[in-house]
Amino acid sequence: MAFDLESFGDIYLARHPSERETIARSLDQLGLVGDRLARSSFPAHITASVLIPQARSLLAIWHPLLQAWIQPGGHVDPGETVLEAALREAREETGFACELMQDDEVPYDIDCLFVPANPKKGEPEHWHVDFRYLMRPVAAVGEPELPTACIPLNQLGAMSPSLARLADKMLAGL
Repeated sequence: MAFDLESFGDIYLARHPSERETIARSLDQLGLVGDRLARSSFPAHITASVLIPQARSLLAIWHPLLQAWIQPGGHVDPGETVLEAALREAREETGFACELMQDDEVPYDIDCLFVPANPKKGEPEHWHVDFRYLMRPVAAVGEPELPTACIPLNQLGAMSPSLARLADKMLAGL
């Protein structure tokens, strides 16, 4: 996987200096697994998410296991970059081909999220280091594989602390 958080960490922190703690936690978790960043890597692995703003709302998918509305995204497949994974997840989960709304490939947002153990999947508790890209849909390419809805940014805060921080960032920047 062609990925190195440290390669753009300085750029990200220059844009978002208040997120130093999250970046440090992300680096710590990724340091524990080295080059093994696949879905089967524990105690952490990389995920990629897509932030698709719609006016003052965020396009969300219904996550059947979490039983919650969240941004589209998922695990990075072997041989895939984080950005490629985000674009694939957008197509699969929303039915839209998307393009970056950003000037570069530095994620719009990075978060380190604790995931409880899932005995049904044989997964211990672990962390997702989630790289979130701001994108816009450019074409419908099929049916979404999950239900979608536009959630007002001012309602995201009630859903999780991670989404509350993200909503504040998006409201300030849009």
